[in-house]
Amino acid sequence: MNKVKENLKAGKTVVGVAGAPNDVTMPLLADSAYDFILFDEQHSPYQTKQFRPMIEAMSEKNAAPMVRVSINRADLICFALDAGARGIVVPMVNTKEEAQAMVRACKYSPLGDRSNAGMRGEWGPTKDYKDYIDTVNRDLVIAPM
Repeated sequence: MNKVKENLKAGKTVVGVAGAPNDVTMPLLADSAYDFILFDEQHSPYQTKQFRPMIEAMSEKNAAPMVRVSINRADLICFALDAGARGIVVPMVNTKEEAQAMVRACKYSPLGDRSNAGMRGEWGPTKDYKDYIDTVNRDLVIAPM
């Protein structure tokens, strides 16, 4: 279960911090009291390929990795999720259609259109690939801005 989503559904407050590409300090930060660490592609010069080692360093840590993509585009969302993000923040979502496109890009079929090339982000143990897909579709945090 994604602790951030679980706490939000329970009406609890979640606290996070912005992360930067530093794989030495990231595991320490990820083991702190933060619920999530946000990697920002919208207002930073970094991209998922630079954040990926930090996201991987957070495996089995307290804080969940979340990525704010630069724009509502399915390929950017998919790449961040394949890197292991457990939450996606999408800026400039202003219409119902944009929100629906964002959700479709995040969810695997039959709930969405997310590309499925066998890549797995870090979601803990799953018994098979269907269980992995069901876990991601259920537990992923999707946040429009």
